[in-house]
Amino acid sequence: MFYTILFLVFVLLELNGNSAELNSIEQKESRVVQDACQTPYFWSGRNNVTISVPLSSEDLVSLSQVDSESKRLKTIDRIFELYSPFLQRFNSTLGECGDPKFCTAPPEKRGKYGVVINWHGCCAHYPLLDYTDQISKVVQVAQDRNYYVITPVGTNSVDGNVGWNADGIPCGSVGVDDFAFFESILEFIETKLCADLSRIYTIGFSTGAFLSYGIGCRYPHRIAGIGADAGGLSRTFAPKCKYNYNGAVPVQSFHSLSDPTVPYNGTEAWVSQDEMNAIWRYRNGCKKSDEKKVEYTYISETTVCKRWNCPLAPVESCALKNIDHCWYGGRSGGFPVCEPRPGDVDATNHMFDFWEENSRRDNKKH
Repeated sequence: MFYTILFLVFVLLELNGNSAELNSIEQKESRVVQDACQTPYFWSGRNNVTISVPLSSEDLVSLSQVDSESKRLKTIDRIFELYSPFLQRFNSTLGECGDPKFCTAPPEKRGKYGVVINWHGCCAHYPLLDYTDQISKVVQVAQDRNYYVITPVGTNSVDGNVGWNADGIPCGSVGVDDFAFFESILEFIETKLCADLSRIYTIGFSTGAFLSYGIGCRYPHRIAGIGADAGGLSRTFAPKCKYNYNGAVPVQSFHSLSDPTVPYNGTEAWVSQDEMNAIWRYRNGCKKSDEKKVEYTYISETTVCKRWNCPLAPVESCALKNIDHCWYGGRSGGFPVCEPRPGDVDATNHMFDFWEENSRRDNKKH
């Protein structure tokens, strides 16, 4: 009887020990999940990610006009492609990672990466993400410079295109709030990625440029820069951006003087590029006297880039001659009118250079 009791006590102690060990393992796993630098996304290369985006009461009213079942919805699923920089830093010449510290060192030794959110245009060029990646070269440049890239997918418009409900161009599904989508992407970045939250950039082409401008108007404190290629703002919203919102943000614009789709000189509905530049100079603290202090950052036979180093943040605008509605300096995407020419500014590399210059300047200030 004594030995039976002793055996039972031993079994209970062993079980308690195993339980404590399991609890310790679970706690460690919990800590790993909470550390964004250890999540699967950090090691994933490319992933299609689906997130739930909250719907506001206004969204529900708009959606219910199209689909009565939508009244029951509280969220809508949205999709983006995530490129994580770690796995694809392969140097074909050396047969190894371009920089060993990005391959072998533990996450805490590598530091955190910047994030680029690249909004595509209003189009039906399929496969959509491949087309966007091809013309912009953003992922290719991000591979060399160690950035995450998030390429969101728009929703279907009534005319069959896929795009965004941006300020000035409704090219998405009725009632869908793409600024709520942006907020949900920020939450994903903050909780799932090993990212430097002080280096989040929003860029876009055409309708995506309209959306990037709108994000800059509303969320200057959440992003480190805007890159807009062939876009603008509506004449209705532009004054609100200038006077109703506060906060400075570095801005770059790229626009053709002969753009037939989003004219450089504007339309009855959209402001001109010169008006856009004036809005950002105002937001970034430039006075009338500062506007004459122009730095020419790029000059060629086809392109002139001007920069105003406003007190709060710089504003740069590149104007190109005799080219269509394109991602400038990228790839043609099969359109001969968008074939890059000698002298065209490479908008993508120019953006990254601009961001990194501003990041270094900000680091010196601190």
